Amino acid sequence: MGKIKEQAMPAGRQGYTLIELITVSGIMALFSLTLISIFLATIRSGTKTQVIQRVHQNGDFALKTMARMIRVADEVSSCGTSVTLSNADGGQTIFSLVEDSGVFRVASNSSQYLTGISTEATDLNFTCYPGDLGGQVVTLEFVLSAGGDADSQVQESLSQEFATSISTRQ
Repeated sequence: MGKIKEQAMPAGRQGYTLIELITVSGIMALFSLTLISIFLATIRSGTKTQVIQRVHQNGDFALKTMARMIRVADEVSSCGTSVTLSNADGGQTIFSLVEDSGVFRVASNSSQYLTGISTEATDLNFTCYPGDLGGQVVTLEFVLSAGGDADSQVQESLSQEFATSISTRQ
C-alpha cells in the first residue's frame, strides 16, 4: 500500500485565511438574523393574542351582563345611545357610554364599568321593538377597540363589533 505523505505547512501559513473568516462571519450573520426575526415574530404574535383575548373578554362580559339585565327588566325605554331599564325591585338601571380617564367605557348608572380601562367602547346603540307576545325586543351593539394609541404597533391593535338581540320576559 502507498503511504500518505503529510505536508507540513510553511512557517508563515498557520491559522485561517481572510476569505475563510469572512465566509464564516457571513454565514453566522445570516443565521443570527433568521433567529432574531423568528423571535420577534413570536413576540408580536403573543402580543396580538393578548390584545384579541382582552377585547373578547371585555366585550363578552359587557354583552352578557346587559343582555341578562334587559331580559329580566319589567320595561325597557329610552332606546338610543343609552337604555333605561325598569327593574322588578322598582329601581332603574341605565346603560350608556361613560368617559373615564379619557377612555369611553360601557357602564351602568351604578358606576359599574362593564368594559376595562385598556379597551375603548364606541358606537353604543340600543334599538327597541315591541314583541309579538307582549314583551319587548332590544338590539344592542357597540364597538370595542384596544391598542389604538400612538405607542402601539399595527399588530397590537384590534377593533371588534359586538351585537345581540334580547327579548324581555315580561
